[in-house]
Amino acid sequence: MNEHTTSIAYPFAVVRTRDGYSAAALDFPAMASADSVEELQELLSEQAALYLYEAELHGGDPPRPTTRRELDRRRNGESGGTEFVYVEPSATNYISLAIERAMRDEGVSIAELAHRLGASVMVVKRLTDPFYFGHSTRTLRAVAAALGRQLRVSLDPT
Repeated sequence: MNEHTTSIAYPFAVVRTRDGYSAAALDFPAMASADSVEELQELLSEQAALYLYEAELHGGDPPRPTTRRELDRRRNGESGGTEFVYVEPSATNYISLAIERAMRDEGVSIAELAHRLGASVMVVKRLTDPFYFGHSTRTLRAVAAALGRQLRVSLDPT
């Protein structure tokens, strides 16, 4: 398993507001607001990634993105000032997902894992953050031991 990256893009409805921009996903529950289009794009990419991450964490299948053709058919030529953009999810770290799954399987909370590691809750939250890519092997060995698990590393062909 590699970083969660995909070439799938999900549609968002974007409107200009008095203070910037707001958007809502069409295929899953997510909303974001930002001052600039660039900031909104980043937030939407993270929202899509988090939705896919949660679906994978809980073993569900994420929805198939609404196609441009389906969207055009739904809109029936009317936009009402709404722009529709397709956004690819940000990359997420499978290591964070593996830690969260192990915690769930073992019935261990963030606070309990922090206690077992002798670390702060914030450290464990960072380790389970899907956008964090700084896991050290020393920390991963400690997490595995605290969860009664074995750490294995694999370098698989792509």
